[in-house]
Amino acid sequence: MKIAPSMLASKPENYVQDVQILEKANVEWFHIDVLDGTFTDTYAFPVEHLEIINNATDFPMDIHLMTNHAIESLPKYIEAGGDMLTAHVEAVNPRKYIDAVKKHDKMVGLAINPDTPLSSIIDYIDELDRILVMTVVPGKTGQSFIEYPLSKVREARALIDKHQYNVELCVDGGINEKTAPLAFEAGVDVVVCGAGILYKDDMIQAVEDLRALASK
Repeated sequence: MKIAPSMLASKPENYVQDVQILEKANVEWFHIDVLDGTFTDTYAFPVEHLEIINNATDFPMDIHLMTNHAIESLPKYIEAGGDMLTAHVEAVNPRKYIDAVKKHDKMVGLAINPDTPLSSIIDYIDELDRILVMTVVPGKTGQSFIEYPLSKVREARALIDKHQYNVELCVDGGINEKTAPLAFEAGVDVVVCGAGILYKDDMIQAVEDLRALASK
C-alpha cells in the first residue's frame, strides 16, 4: 500500500517542515493539487509553491491537475518537478492528454469524479500509470468521504487483475483512519490523504496507523 500525503492540507509557510517530517515516514509520493479556478471554484498551488516543495525533497511529485487547461499546464509543472501528471477525464480529451504527457516521458494518470462512470476511461486503462477515483467532490481539503465511488474501485480492480494491467488504483478524498479500511477492502494500491495526516499532531504516527490498517 502506497501513501501520498496531499499537500493541499499544508500551508506555504509549513511546506518544507511538513515535507521533511513526512520523508521520515517514508511516504511514497507527495500529492499536489493544482486548482486554477476553471475546473473548480477554488485556487491552490501555483507553480511557485510546487518549486518550494521540489527544492526541499527528492521524493516524487504526483501532480493532480484540477484545471480545464491541463495540456497547456504540463510544461511548467513538469519543469517545477512533476513526476506523475493526473488530469480529470471530465476536463480533457483523454487521447490527447495521454499523448501529451508521454511526449514528456512522464507518468500519466486520469482522475474521475464521484459521479463519473469508469467507462469514461476504460479504453485507456492499459496506457495509464494511475487511475484516480475521487471520493469527494474536487475543490477543498477536509471534506467528508463519499462511499459510493468505491463501487468503481472494485470494478477497476477486477479489470486490472483480469487483464494484468500495470496501473495503480488510487482514491483521493476524505481518507482517514475510519474510511481508509473501506478503500483498502475495495482494492486500492494508493491512498491520497490530506487532513487525515497533515492535521494530526504526529504526522509520522498517522502514516504508520494507515499502513497498519492496510495490513489487517
